[in-house]
Parts: sequence; C-alpha cells; structure tokens
Amino acid sequence: MKVDIRDVSSCKKTLLIEIPPEDVNAEIEKAYDEVRTTASVPGFRKGRAPRSVLRMRFGEYVKGEVIEKLIPPAFEKAVNDAKLEILRPLDATNMNPPIDELSVKENEPLTFEVTVDVKSEIIIPDLTQLEVEKGDINVTKEDVDDFLDQLREARASFVPVEDRPVRAGDYVTLNILATSNDDVLEDQREQVLEVGENIPIPELAEQLVGMNPDDEKEFSISFPADYQAKDLAGKEVDFRVSLHKVTEKHLPPLDDDFAKDLGADDLQHLTGSIWNQLVELRRQEHKSKQETDLLSQLLEKSQLEVPEFLVEEQVKILMRNDRQAARTESSEASEEQVSQYRSSALDAIKKHWIFGEIAKREEVGVTDQEIEAEVRKLAERLDKDPQKYMRLMEATNRVEGIRAAIWESKIFDLLIERASPKRTLIV
Repeated sequence: MKVDIRDVSSCKKTLLIEIPPEDVNAEIEKAYDEVRTTASVPGFRKGRAPRSVLRMRFGEYVKGEVIEKLIPPAFEKAVNDAKLEILRPLDATNMNPPIDELSVKENEPLTFEVTVDVKSEIIIPDLTQLEVEKGDINVTKEDVDDFLDQLREARASFVPVEDRPVRAGDYVTLNILATSNDDVLEDQREQVLEVGENIPIPELAEQLVGMNPDDEKEFSISFPADYQAKDLAGKEVDFRVSLHKVTEKHLPPLDDDFAKDLGADDLQHLTGSIWNQLVELRRQEHKSKQETDLLSQLLEKSQLEVPEFLVEEQVKILMRNDRQAARTESSEASEEQVSQYRSSALDAIKKHWIFGEIAKREEVGVTDQEIEAEVRKLAERLDKDPQKYMRLMEATNRVEGIRAAIWESKIFDLLIERASPKRTLIV
C-alpha cells in the first residue's frame, strides 16, 4: 500500500492512499464467491452462476462490499504508520472522490484521498522560562483582629433608641420621597439606613442627625453637575422624610463567652483557629494566583493550532452548560458573548493539550491509590463512609472527574516548582 501525506495546515493533512491491485482483486474475488454461494440467479443452480452474470446483477453490491472491506483498514493503517493523532474518525464526506464515485476494477489499484483533522505539533517553552511569585504567605495580628471584628459585626444587636435624637452611627427606619420639578426620583417605604459615610446620599445624613422618631422633615439638596449619582447630578432635589424608628448597634464584647458561642474553648483558641483558617485561605488564594499566572504564560508562549470544528463544539458545550446553570431557554447569544465563548473554548482546549504534552514528557500520572486517598478525604469532610462514598462515585461516573482534578493539580505543582521566581522591576 502506498501513502502520500500532504500538509494542508499544522492541524489538517491530506492522505493519498493507494491500495494495490492484488489486494483489490482478492477482495473482489471474496465478494463474488460470497454472492455466488448465497444469491439465487434465475437459470443457474446456487454456486454455478458465471462471473459475467453476477457482475451484471450484483456489480454495485460487490463494489460496495469491496470498498467497505478495504478502505477503513487501509485508512487506519496509514494513520498508524504515520503516527498521526486524528481528532475524528474516518468521514466519507472528507473523501475525494466521494465514496459513491470510487472506481473499483480488477487489476487496478483503488486510490482515494482523505483530509483529516489532526493534533498539531505542540511546542511548549522551557518551564524555567515561566515566572511566578514564590514564597509563603503572611498573616498578621491585624488580619486576625479584622476577622474578629467581622465576626462581632455579624453578631451585633440593634437596640431601639427613644430617649435621644439621631446621631452619627445610628440605624434609622424611614420613608423617603425625593422629587425634582414634580418628577419622582425616589419613593422608598420602611427604608433602613446607617447614618454615616456608607449612606447612599451622604448629604442626607446631615439632615437626619437631630431628628426623633415620628418626626417629619422637608428639605432640599443641590447636587453638583459632576455628582457621582447621574440621576441626581446637576439637580435641585426636594426631600420629604418620615422617621419611624432609631436603633443603635451594640457589638458583643470580645471575650471567652463570645468565643464559646462560636464553638471555641476560649478566646485564645478562637484566635488560633482563625489564624490557621486565614493561613490556609491565603495559601489557596496564593496558589490560585500562581496557577492563573502560569497558565496565562503557557498559553502565550506555547505554539499550537486548534481545528475550528473543535472550538465550535466546545462553544456549544459552554453555552449549553451556562443555559442549564441559569435554567433559561435557548436564546441567541450576542456577537460579544459568542466572542467570549470562543476565547474561553480555545483556551480550554489549548490548556488540555499543553498539559497533556507536559504530562507525557514528565511522566505525570494518577494512581488508583491517589484517587482512593482523595475520595477518603472528601468522605471524611462530608462525614461519609469512605467505601460507600467510593461506590457512589463509581456509580455516578465521578471517579474520572476526581482523577482529572488530581492530574491537573500535579501539573500545576510541577509548573510552580520548575518556574523561576518572578523578578521585581526596580524603577
């Protein structure tokens, strides 16, 4: 068999395949022998009809049988001998001439062309050329104190105030009507606001200070043309507010009782637990940033080409997944959305191919023991029996997902290890 391979592009090749006459003759002979022994031909006993008669009655059938027997194995052998990694199986629509126009004749070779999509050569940079922030993270006492303050804020109590007017820091419940030239800009009922810097309209806080529950007040505020809220910029706005309730926020004391309410033995243990949590969180954030930086550099520095049909297939998958997540019916995406999907799809395919090439070169794999250990950790985290949880993973086809996650994590660990420390520019 003769095979000539022509490059159409780095990810598309045309195979010109010639099956020799002797192979064609042998297959034709087999096909006619089968027809002769099984077909009924008027005027002849089974197995006695001459080739000329069989050719007239069953010529097209024999042609189809010969093509079906010869072409797929010839194509497979050509691909294997050339060590091509094709991305989709033999497709008759990519054949030249079309399969129904192929000529099959005795004593003549069977020649055909197939254009196939293949995995392009993947050229990745020396991993030491990649740069990444190295070193461990740091959690300070101020970080822990800030987190403790957030916990206190989340457990604050709000006590009604009746013996004094509103002051900065209070929380007020009120109705607000805002108009400008008889146009209603805002009409809010039972609106709760903190009288302070975080109030949506800071100028409003000045007017609220000094009011008492059940007070009503009317006032005007002139907003400059460059005011941050565009609907108020350059307008004279009339306000009418009705104050219903005033409360002040009380934070719980930071003591052992507070710690016990959160499940800790005392404040010292709570502080240590928070420090450990913040360290783990910062490490995860740091590693995530390292991975994002390294992947961006790999995509930029690697050389490979992805066939268009793969990108289109991945775009359809991403769009379908997003629609399912949002629980919306199919709708036509905008040009900008399609462009974003295409970019994400292309990067996802390139990432998978580049990681595959790195894994092959560095012999990165995942063992069954590593999968079992990961499943065990997941089961313990969910308070499940590890063996039953493994059976559940297998029954729901999620083991390969765990394998893929471990594999990707090992690739990233390798990249972080091999990458050079990021250089700091001195200005």
